[in-house]
Amino acid sequence: MIWKNKTHELDQFAADLMSANPQLKYYIFGAGLMGRELLSVFMKYNCTVMFIDNSVDKQRDGIDGTEVITLTEYLLRRDGQIIIAASKANTVTIKQQLEDNLLKHGEDFFLYDEFVDFIFPIISVYGFNQSYVSLAQITLTERCTLKCKKCAHGCSYVDNATAIDMSLQQVYKSADSFFSKVDFVKEFVLIGGEPLLYRELETVIEYIGRRYRERISLFVITTNGTIIPNKDILRACQKYNILFRISNYSYQVPRLKKTYQRLMDVLESYSISYVLSEEEHEWMDYGFEYVNRNESEDELVKVFDACKTPCREIRENRFYYCVMARSISDNLGFHVGQDDYLDMDRLNGTDYRKELLEFTLGYSDKGYLDMCRHCNGAEAKNYPIPAADQVIRNDA
Repeated sequence: MIWKNKTHELDQFAADLMSANPQLKYYIFGAGLMGRELLSVFMKYNCTVMFIDNSVDKQRDGIDGTEVITLTEYLLRRDGQIIIAASKANTVTIKQQLEDNLLKHGEDFFLYDEFVDFIFPIISVYGFNQSYVSLAQITLTERCTLKCKKCAHGCSYVDNATAIDMSLQQVYKSADSFFSKVDFVKEFVLIGGEPLLYRELETVIEYIGRRYRERISLFVITTNGTIIPNKDILRACQKYNILFRISNYSYQVPRLKKTYQRLMDVLESYSISYVLSEEEHEWMDYGFEYVNRNESEDELVKVFDACKTPCREIRENRFYYCVMARSISDNLGFHVGQDDYLDMDRLNGTDYRKELLEFTLGYSDKGYLDMCRHCNGAEAKNYPIPAADQVIRNDA
C-alpha cells in the first residue's frame, strides 16, 4: 500500500474498531497453547479477558487464574469481542458455531492471525499509545548446517567457511533500535541460517533478556534441530524462558529424528520449552532464482498487497518488512531493495508510533519491495516443492 496520508491512514478504521468495543474486553475462544500466548499479551495491557471453551474440565478449573465460560454464557453477556485461538481444523468448527449464533466475523469475533497481526497492533497504538509488533527477528548468521534447495533465505548459497556473521555490536544495535520504538512484541526471534552456529549466542540471549525480556511475550530461538546447545546456552535459555521452535525436516532427512529426540531430551532436562513442528513434506517455491517481473509499479503494489508476509526483521537500525527479501537479495547477490526498510533511529515526533504501525501493516512510499520483482509472492502456494530437499544428501 502506498502512503497517501502518513500517520493517519488508519484513523477512521481505528475509530470504528474502538467504538465497537469501548471497554476493550476480550474473550479468547480456545484455552490451549495459542490462547495462553494471547492471554499473556492481554495481561501485559491490563485488558479484561476471559476464556470460552467447550471443555467442561477447563470451565470448572479455569486457565492460569482466568475464568473459562461457555459460549451460552457469553451470548447472555455480549459485552466484548471474541478471538478464536485454535488449530485450523478447530477454527473452522468454532467459526461455524459462532455464525450459527448470529455472530459476525470482523465485528463480534476475529480469527487469531488477523487479530494478532492486524487488529491488536491498531488497538495498541490507538487505545493504549503503545507500539506493538506481532513478530520480529534478528538474523544472527546466514550460515546453516543444512543445504536445502529452495531455502527461502538463500542459505544454501552461503559458504559457511567465509560467511561473516553479525557482530555482537550489530546485534546489540538491532535490539536497542527496535526496543527504542517498540513497547511490546508478541514474538521476538533469533534466527539464521542456524542460530546455534552463532558463537556468541549465550551473550546475545543475556543482553536481550536482561534489558528487554519484560517487553517480549515469547522469546524464541528457531532452529533446524541439528545442534545440541552447550550448557552455557542452555542456562541462559532457562534463565530467560526461551522457547525453542524446532523445524521438522525428518521426512527428507531421516537421520534428524534421532537428533530431534536428543535435543528435546536435553531441553526437558533444563525445563526449557520447545515446540517440534509437524513433519514438513512440502514448501512453496518463491521462485527467487528465476522470477523476473516486468510489471508496472501499480502491478507490483498488487503483488505486495496480496502477500502480507508476517516476517519482519530488525538489522541494526533498519526494520525490514520481509526478512526473506533482504536475505535473498544478500545471499543470492541480487543487491536490490537496499533502501526498502524503515529507519528506526529516524522515527520521531508525536506520531512515530502510527508511522511504525502503518509500515508494519504494509504501507510505504513505493507500496512494494524491489524484491517483489523476483518473488512469486502469494502465488507461491501454487508451486509446491519438496521440503528441505538437500543439495548434498547425507541421510546415513
